[in-house]
Amino acid sequence: MKPLLYSQMDANTRNIGWRREGNEIKYYKNNTDDGQQPFYCLTWTIQFPYDQDTCFFAHFYPYTYTDLQCYLLSVANNPIQSQFCKLQTLCRSLAGNTVYLLTITNPSQTPQEAAAKKAVVLSARVHPGESNGSWVMKGFLDFILSNSPDAQLLRDIFVFKVLPMLNPDGVIVGNYRCSLAGRDLNRHYKTILKESFPCIWYTRNMIKSSLFTVVILRSKNAKKERDELLCGGWES
Repeated sequence: MKPLLYSQMDANTRNIGWRREGNEIKYYKNNTDDGQQPFYCLTWTIQFPYDQDTCFFAHFYPYTYTDLQCYLLSVANNPIQSQFCKLQTLCRSLAGNTVYLLTITNPSQTPQEAAAKKAVVLSARVHPGESNGSWVMKGFLDFILSNSPDAQLLRDIFVFKVLPMLNPDGVIVGNYRCSLAGRDLNRHYKTILKESFPCIWYTRNMIKSSLFTVVILRSKNAKKERDELLCGGWES
């Protein structure tokens, strides 16, 4: 996969953003004979498009915390989408950033209809470097908030609890896998340390206290992750 390049001059003069560039791409293990854990190197060659330019590189197309906030603001200000999408603050991260929670469902006609709904919990960016997860989440939200007949049917049947950015601190400071505390949040779903892992603690508590049946959508790379968020029943 080619690295991504962003040229400020291209952006300012030609309205060109991130694009794939580079050749002679190699990823290899360093040869070490000292018995230590080996390191891995990624190398490539690239020709910069301009002199006196500022360029940035990325692995995936970036999706920032600001990008998320702009998207959620557009949803909150949409007179139609705001009728079936409720935006809330789940908690504050260690750095005081908002962890957003979206509840998406069509209004129920009766308490019985509401009680019959099962919930689908989706989250992204527990590993901040996996920005492709945010693009997948954006695609899902674009669909489930649309007037598509399939989306309307799903909102009639389910309650969607969506955490679009579970680790905002890591995203903001540029971590790849860890939180601001330097820990992999994906390995702490059993934590009792609310102050150390607020994003995970409040996510688990939200699911347990809401008392709904949870259907967890797993990513292809989540085979080793634990299903520790399951609980039964639904409270309207």
